[in-house]
Formats: sequence, C-alpha cells, structure tokens
Amino acid sequence: MPSVLDTLITEATRYARFTMKTSGCLAPIMMAATDQGIILFSPDNLSDTVAKDAFANKVRLITGSYGASAVVLILESWITKAKKCEKLDTETPPSESYDREEVVVLIGQSAQCNITHLLPIHRLGNGKFWNLGDAEDMPADSFEGRFSGLLPPKPVDEKTRQMGKVLLEAMGVKIQKLAR
Repeated sequence: MPSVLDTLITEATRYARFTMKTSGCLAPIMMAATDQGIILFSPDNLSDTVAKDAFANKVRLITGSYGASAVVLILESWITKAKKCEKLDTETPPSESYDREEVVVLIGQSAQCNITHLLPIHRLGNGKFWNLGDAEDMPADSFEGRFSGLLPPKPVDEKTRQMGKVLLEAMGVKIQKLAR
C-alpha cells in the first residue's frame, strides 16, 4: 500500500503534467495531505530570496496549523548536475550556467521520509513547452535549505493550530482544497 507521501507525489506529478501541458509554465504551489483532504497554497511571487523564505515559512505555518501528514512543493527550476568524474560547480548559479537543465521539482516530505523528483522540461526550438520527461529521483544523503523541515517535528496541539489559522488569515494566506 502506498504511503501518504507516495500518493501526494503522484497527485503532484499529475498536477504538474496537466498544468504544464495546458499553460506551458507552472506557478509554485504547495500540496499538503490533511485529515480534511489535500489543501493547496500558492504564493504571490518567488521573485527574490525574501519571497522564497516567506513562502517556505508560510508552508511551515500551514502544515502545522492544518495537521499535515505530508507536503509536496511543486516548483519550476533550473538545475545543474555534476558531469561524470567531475565535481559539481557550486560557484555558478544554475540560472547562469551553460549546462543548466530546466525541470519541475517535486519536493516531498513526511515524518517517515523525503522524496525529491525532477521532471525534465522539454521545449521546442521556439521555446514553447512540448513535454515533461519521466521523473528522476534525486538521491541525497541529507536535505537542507529553505525548503527542508516543512512539517513540524512533533504534533501541534489544537489551540496552537487555531492560533496558526488566525495568523494565516491575518497574513492574507488563502488555502484551497483540491477539488476531485
């Protein structure tokens, strides 16, 4: 039987494929599995470091306030990979690298494990979206950075959940349920 995170990754992959096929681009979005079903949140923008940090912190507040058992972030991104028998160039940002690849990244977390999938974006010569490639697992010994630790380390009590929901509302964060 698949885990909650496996099921959420499958739903996120389906969402990414549909959205890319219909619009050719993908706004960043969070999917979280809760007792009430899958909830969604998309930030207004991710134009700079401050906006990216704010998105990650709002996701942390949402997962704690709604008692999420798993969360997946769906993001378009540039990546670079180390070539065989070479070290990864950590000096050049992926967005500026000649060897960059455009992907949809699915970053999934649950209490039991982390899953990161890369869906390669294939575009035509004129830059228009053509297709998403097969998912590649991104193996990692550890996971750190702004998009790690998105779930609370221990269950959140009901009073704290309610306070979190009030705070999210005051911040103007709109949560949607995934329609089925």
